[in-house]
Amino acid sequence: MQHMLHGWLLLLLSLPPRPSSLRVRAWRRLRGLGAVPLRSSAYLLPDSPDRYEQFQWLAQEIQRDGGEATLLRVDRIENMQQPDVVRLFQEARNQDYASLAERYRKLLKGRRPRLTEELARLAREMGRITEIDFFEAPGRREVERAREAVEERTASGRARPAGAAPPLDLATLKGRRWVTRPRPHVDRIASAWLIKRFVDPEAEFVFASPDQIPGDAIPFDMAGVDFGHHGEDCTFETLLRRTGLRDRKLAILAEIVHEADIKDQKFARDEARGIDLALRALLSAIKDDHEALAQGMTLFDGLYATVGERG
Repeated sequence: MQHMLHGWLLLLLSLPPRPSSLRVRAWRRLRGLGAVPLRSSAYLLPDSPDRYEQFQWLAQEIQRDGGEATLLRVDRIENMQQPDVVRLFQEARNQDYASLAERYRKLLKGRRPRLTEELARLAREMGRITEIDFFEAPGRREVERAREAVEERTASGRARPAGAAPPLDLATLKGRRWVTRPRPHVDRIASAWLIKRFVDPEAEFVFASPDQIPGDAIPFDMAGVDFGHHGEDCTFETLLRRTGLRDRKLAILAEIVHEADIKDQKFARDEARGIDLALRALLSAIKDDHEALAQGMTLFDGLYATVGERG
């Protein structure tokens, strides 16, 4: 949560039917401020001096154009617990984040000649939403994953087509450390599981930002590295191709991981959504990345053991 609560601002509105432009203008201003409707004519914001001033200006505009507006400061909302009020804001931002994530995912489909401009536009929209995300809605993580997928595809997709590199000698990958970004989600956890279970049982994993990669570690699921997104492949698929592993269950897992990570509907795998939700819940409950990785790898142990039965 971005700040401690000290109360709420409640703006009560009564707008005339004409001009209709007043309703449109008021709605846009309320949406831009991050206000949520409590009822059809009541809008809510967490109390702060700048938000109080913004509501004051809006109330004056509405009154000047023939409407009525009353601004109240309240300590609590009757018949609602504080977590329920907070949830209203989170649900509103989750909708914004879901829409933005879908726009990022569309960039993964087909060629985009003005990709740089579109990415800049989406980044500005992300900034606008986070400014009014007062209670850290969980949907933000979905946008960040979608953005990372686009950035990795952009950085690596031009380097070589998927599968162009020859299979590696697995002996060269024994006894190594592997590094990836913090807060591992589905592709990073699945890739670490593949490395640990099929490449090197003694593999060690560390977490670091792209500008702090240890010199002796092999980076994976980072932009611009060998073991990352290439062409249409997610990192798990890249590792599977490069290591030359042949296993029907791993091929099925690759489709599940691809759909859970990229969500481009390339593979019709119902398990993808369940894995995505399960790992999101895991990361919410476990703050230590190494523990989250270990728990996630156990999940993939179970999935590998049973996936053939459903595949």
